[in-house]
Amino acid sequence: MRDLAILLVTISLCSGAARANGLEATDIVRTLAPIASQAEHRSTLRCSIDLDIRFRPGSDRLTVTARAMLDRLAWALTDERLAASRFEVVGHTDASGGRAFNQRLSESRAASVVAYLVGHHGIDPDRLNWIGKGEDVLKDPLKPFSAANRRVEIVNLIPALPSTNSAPIPSMGDANDVLLGK
Repeated sequence: MRDLAILLVTISLCSGAARANGLEATDIVRTLAPIASQAEHRSTLRCSIDLDIRFRPGSDRLTVTARAMLDRLAWALTDERLAASRFEVVGHTDASGGRAFNQRLSESRAASVVAYLVGHHGIDPDRLNWIGKGEDVLKDPLKPFSAANRRVEIVNLIPALPSTNSAPIPSMGDANDVLLGK
C-alpha cells in the first residue's frame, strides 16, 4: 500500500495535467524536473507537460502565441535542473481529417517546435527528439474533435531520480481497513 501511495504521489507530481496557459518558465521547470521516487519505478516514470502550442488549421506554422510559449520552454530547458536532461517533443492532433494526414501533421508540428527551439534559442539538437502520435492518444477521447486534443507534449527522457530521503513514509493503513471503515 505504501508503494502505491508513493507511486500515486509521484505520478501526480510529474503529471503534465497542469494547463500550460499562463505557465511561466519556472512552472515548466518544476513540472519537467526529475523528482525523487522509489527506485523500482525510476526506469518507467517520466515527467511530462502538455503545452498549449497552437497552430493554424492543417498547418505546422507556429502562431505568435505558440512562439511565446516556446520562448518560456526554451528558458526552462536551460535551467540547471534540466540541463542534463533530454526531451521528446510529441505532437498530437484531434480526430478531424484522415488518420494518415493527422499522423504526418503531428510529426510536422513536433519537428516545427524542435526547429524553433534549436534555431531561435540555440537548444542543443542532441537534447531533443520529436515524434508525432496523430490522433492515437487523445487527451479527451470522449470529444475526439476537441481543441484539447491538439497539443504538444514535452517529455523528460531522464527517469525520475531515486529517492535520497531515508525517512520512512507514514503508513496509510491497509486497504482492507479503509474498505471496512477501520
